[in-house]
Amino acid sequence: MATPQPHEAKGMPILVQEEKVVEAFGALKCPKLIAQISQENNTVLRNNALKVLCEELRNPYSASGVTNVGAVPVLTSLTTKSEDKNTRENASKALAAIAVDSNGRASMIKEDAPGQVLSAISDSSPVVRSNVYEALQSLSCVRAGVSALVAAGYAPALVAKAKSEADDVRHQPLQLLLACIKNDEGLTQALDSEAVSACIGNLEHKSTLVRTAAAGCLGYLAFADSAKIAAIQEDAVPLLGSMLEDSFWKVRAAAAGALMSIIQTDAGKKALVPAGAVPKLIKLLKDPNDLVKINVLKTIACAAVHPDARKEMRESSDCLPVVHQIMDAGDELLSKHAKIAREAVLWQP
Repeated sequence: MATPQPHEAKGMPILVQEEKVVEAFGALKCPKLIAQISQENNTVLRNNALKVLCEELRNPYSASGVTNVGAVPVLTSLTTKSEDKNTRENASKALAAIAVDSNGRASMIKEDAPGQVLSAISDSSPVVRSNVYEALQSLSCVRAGVSALVAAGYAPALVAKAKSEADDVRHQPLQLLLACIKNDEGLTQALDSEAVSACIGNLEHKSTLVRTAAAGCLGYLAFADSAKIAAIQEDAVPLLGSMLEDSFWKVRAAAAGALMSIIQTDAGKKALVPAGAVPKLIKLLKDPNDLVKINVLKTIACAAVHPDARKEMRESSDCLPVVHQIMDAGDELLSKHAKIAREAVLWQP
């Protein structure tokens, strides 16, 4: 017969591991979990509790529960103030998870989470930075979230990060910047911080995600006349023209969209022809992706105002025939833009 262990002897208490997260049930579940995360003396327990929280946040009911018991301020504090890297990484991961939930986003706005975690986009850990970008990207899906980001000063901060962020996560500040500039004040702040130059500097980045985000952001910035002028002066048109041949369809679509915005000015149209972009646009009329074709049709319609560009389009053996094919293919949206492009190409002064 086996000898009883000390903790198995009758009347002796069972020893409990201090680092083990023991689940509570019912109304006590969420408060206990947040209490374990909030404690300061046991880093192992805190990180274990944070990992459990990340799993719990997959459940919408739990997400609502932990939000109601004050998870957001605890997580923002740990993300920015903890000296333990694992804690910052786990806390920021939980914050990204909670931001997916509508209650979590509401709590983040109420608690000024954007302002609280602004410093975390400069954390020494790329995991923390990536998690924070992800959390704020989820927050930006609601208008109040974008307003909170702009009020916290993210537009200029993200422009700076677009120039300095590590290659593997650089697309994230650019994507978040795109959300910020859809707010009028955010757009002004970004332009004042030389966002156009930051985007152009990323158009030739090795990452397809970065190239896509940079072109998309530049296209939206170029709705402002000052951005159009800056983009032309900094030779964005030839760069975007070369991106029309990119192997990744999202890059091609974003490049065509950016060109469409920039060439609204006469100077932009004049830059298009010497950049050799017209034949590339015509070729993309046969692109397999509909978004690419829609952006190309819009760009062709705009570019055709310029006599030299219109002459190239008319003399092309592909341009008008392919435009007619798109018109007859049965897709209502594509057909609409194809008709507009055809009229522009056939226009007589």
